[in-house]
Amino acid sequence: MRIITFEGKPYQLGYVLGKQAKTVFSRYIISSHHFTKLLPWRESDWLNSIDKQIQQHFPRIYNELQGLADGCEQDYKDILLWNCRGDLLPTGPEGCTSIAVRKTDRSIIAHNEDGDPNLRGHCFLLDARLDNDIRIFSFAYPGSIPGHTICANSHGLVYTVNNIRLSEQGSGLPRMVVSRALLETTNSSEFVDLLKKHQRSGGFHYTVADTQTQQPLSVEAPFQSVSVNKANPISVHANHLVHTELENIKQNITESSQCRQNRMEVLTQQLSGSIDEKKCFEILQDIEADALPIFRTEPDDPDEENTLATGVFTLSDNSVEIQIYSMEDFNNPLQQTLSLAVI
Repeated sequence: MRIITFEGKPYQLGYVLGKQAKTVFSRYIISSHHFTKLLPWRESDWLNSIDKQIQQHFPRIYNELQGLADGCEQDYKDILLWNCRGDLLPTGPEGCTSIAVRKTDRSIIAHNEDGDPNLRGHCFLLDARLDNDIRIFSFAYPGSIPGHTICANSHGLVYTVNNIRLSEQGSGLPRMVVSRALLETTNSSEFVDLLKKHQRSGGFHYTVADTQTQQPLSVEAPFQSVSVNKANPISVHANHLVHTELENIKQNITESSQCRQNRMEVLTQQLSGSIDEKKCFEILQDIEADALPIFRTEPDDPDEENTLATGVFTLSDNSVEIQIYSMEDFNNPLQQTLSLAVI
């Protein structure tokens, strides 16, 4: 998988991201049924309101979106619409599976990034140093701003993101825009505070930890509320709400999502205190559940998703080690190791 390195301002970053997406966006994304379903909102008051909210609350991200549209050579409204897809169509093909482990000497976060298999080979890893001197890292989808996948920054913050298929739509900021803002927060506490401060129109689940506390958190953030649970010592999450305090929120739990959640709970309970980075990776590659496994490769997957990459993070006192396994070739996954020194 390609690593795109960058240094500069938000608009410039967006432009670079747009150039990476130009071909696949024009040849596949804009004509896909996923994009076509969004078109009723293109000229809507909802999208105009969203645009104004982004400019008001996150002007740097607004500039990044402008650059993304220009680099991609697409109309800004189409790029904005695509980055609102999970708020408008939460049943789209972005699911994912996450594990968090609290050890005595370190923390581990591991994650399967599940997405549209037609984008395999078009995704990449972004390693960027911004003009505010923060280094950010994110698995990136073409045509999308970073921050809603496998993520880390040089403050020692790590998080992964799972889609939540809510049955209702809120009126706040796009969940991907809020997630982009989270990519520059300094620790888990600031991360949660930002989520609580900004109303969202969709919902995500986050598994987050930082090198300051090394306490992984499971954060469910539908637009209605924010719920935070500690991983003591293990937490697992497939893409649906599981916190008891949010049990009354309406959502669509697919059979795959439920199977992955159940299977991970069984496997992690069996391992208990012996779980480590290698075991986390093995769990995320599990195919025991036949047609609905944790590791997803089937062309007829009922959620239209395949595993595109697996990430394993190790957080210690002053560093973050990132192991990324690209699934462009399932028989020979490409392993890449990156290190983030904490500033």
